[in-house]
Amino acid sequence: MPIITHRLLILGILSLCLYLLINFKGIASSFGSRNSGEKFISAKFLGNLPLIPSLTPTPTVIPTPTPVPLVGFCLNVPVLMYHHIQPEAEAQAKGQKALTVDSGAFDLQMGYLASHGYSAISAQQLVDALISHTQLSKSIVVTIDDGYSDIYQYAYPVLQKYHIIANLMIPTGLLGGADYMSWGQLEEMVHSGLVFVGDHTWSHYVVTHGSNDKIKYEIVTGKQQLQDHTGQNVDTFTYPYGAFNSNAISILQQEGIKGAFSEIPGHWQCDSFLMTLHRSRIGNAPLSAYGL
Repeated sequence: MPIITHRLLILGILSLCLYLLINFKGIASSFGSRNSGEKFISAKFLGNLPLIPSLTPTPTVIPTPTPVPLVGFCLNVPVLMYHHIQPEAEAQAKGQKALTVDSGAFDLQMGYLASHGYSAISAQQLVDALISHTQLSKSIVVTIDDGYSDIYQYAYPVLQKYHIIANLMIPTGLLGGADYMSWGQLEEMVHSGLVFVGDHTWSHYVVTHGSNDKIKYEIVTGKQQLQDHTGQNVDTFTYPYGAFNSNAISILQQEGIKGAFSEIPGHWQCDSFLMTLHRSRIGNAPLSAYGL
């Protein structure tokens, strides 16, 4: 082939490549779907290859499992965490949807525990079992934080219906206030034998802040008021907002608290972290969605 012809051929190929590069967007759109607005080359053109982008999967609601390997004596006992229990419409009106489980969903969840052979126990029973290295059979701990009035109105009748034990984590200084249960209501539930109480400070105080005297006052006052009003021995604590540090743990232990609950998710509980036991935040999904 003459040199000049060879050069013209190369020049022609380069020109074609440049043209395709400049006009690629228009060429690709001519093959794509005009209804979707996406600029994809048609699947037919590329041999029926599926080019429609896949949707991001909906995140699972199964809590993150406790890290392994587990250290010490451990029990597979899920601890469920609730706050408000009320109809969704009421939660919407009050601006409380983020912390609310619909009362109908709660009924279904407690019914699920009853029908699937779970034994609901007190928080103190779990702590005692970990300390004494006692096995528990298909046990679960139901915790409801903060002492809201809807617990008495909506959750308590469901607990009675299914004979489910629940643990109320109470900031004692808030009882009797707007949107909170009264002492009389709490005492009534405790006397039923279905409700146990746990220290949640006096004012729902963040125990990682303030002086040691303030932290001690919040812990001791809450514990003493609960014992005085209910007659129960209060040896468990739940951290407001899930916040804890080594100083708070030290003060809790000095004041006779044997076990404390965090908001770290996971079903396994071990004696190696008695002061930061794990809880799973529950929403409106069936409990089977949380690995139960």
